[in-house]
Amino acid sequence: MSSRSHRGHSEEHAEAENSERWLLTYADMITLLLALFVVLFAMSTINIQKFMEFKTGVVKSFSTLQLNSVVHGGTGLLQNTSLVQRSGVVKGILPPINQSSGNSTAIAQQVNAALQQAGLAADASVTTDQRGVVVTMMSDKMFFGVDSAQLGAAGSAVVDVLASILKTMPNNVVVEGYTDDQPIMGGPYSSNFELSAVRATTVVERMTRVDGIPEARLSATGYGQTHPLVPNSSPANMAINRRVDVVILNPAVSSVISPATPVSTQATSGSSGTIASAAPSAVKK
Repeated sequence: MSSRSHRGHSEEHAEAENSERWLLTYADMITLLLALFVVLFAMSTINIQKFMEFKTGVVKSFSTLQLNSVVHGGTGLLQNTSLVQRSGVVKGILPPINQSSGNSTAIAQQVNAALQQAGLAADASVTTDQRGVVVTMMSDKMFFGVDSAQLGAAGSAVVDVLASILKTMPNNVVVEGYTDDQPIMGGPYSSNFELSAVRATTVVERMTRVDGIPEARLSATGYGQTHPLVPNSSPANMAINRRVDVVILNPAVSSVISPATPVSTQATSGSSGTIASAAPSAVKK
């Protein structure tokens, strides 16, 4: 009986001792954390003398490298603030546009006056946007047929009037062709993009070959059935969407011939002649 009692006492005593062993693990963890923070604090303290020695050694090794900005509150080792070697307009990127519309308004008034004097005011409309002056000509009045890219008499007259004004100014010009959403059935053009690009190119060729406008100032773009002015819900609306826009660019963007929105088909007049490229995409007119 006494033996059993003594054994029970020993087991209880052992359990009491084992229940306090967690204190050893806790103490070890606190010690390790303290050591970690001490190391981190030591690493965060900068030894100015050692840093100056490091700087001197680097300068001796790389004489072209200047580290003064690091010591005197600079933003980093590199002294240049830009990767562009010189300031200016990057090709393909439109610079900020001056919101003043004085120049565009004057050009628009000049175009309107010239069209009225020639009796062609009803064949074209003149508006302005952030790019410059936009002269819109309805394709049905400009070309001989619905699916034709050959300029008619009225179209040639309007183009010649615009060219006479363009000769007096240095602005670049973008000619944009558009169609309605009806598919092309037969004929020489496989898609509306091709038809719109050829129509725009025809206007550019008239300006260069007949009117003498320098080719480097002109570009032609075909948008096809995209960007309609009104829904293609009636024959009258379709006639409005079949158009050619002559955009006289503002001086701010005149050095960058770029359409307002992405295009799928583009024709460009360059020094070697007029080059047209049609995208292998949708075929609606």
